[in-house]
Amino acid sequence: MNLTDATLILLLAAHIHGTDEAIRASAKSVLKKLPRSKRDLIYKVIDSRSPLDLVNYLAQNLEAE
Repeated sequence: MNLTDATLILLLAAHIHGTDEAIRASAKSVLKKLPRSKRDLIYKVIDSRSPLDLVNYLAQNLEAE
């Protein structure tokens, strides 16, 4: 798994469930599947007061390659 896959999982959790708890649970489930060097973003989502707002902010600022 790479960071793109993990970000997609968080975006889908936000779209489907729309709750902080669902996003936090999704982030925790992908955490150990990522290399240690790529876990910073996931830790920020888990520790955030409002993971839903953070993921929505990330979605608005994604750039297509």
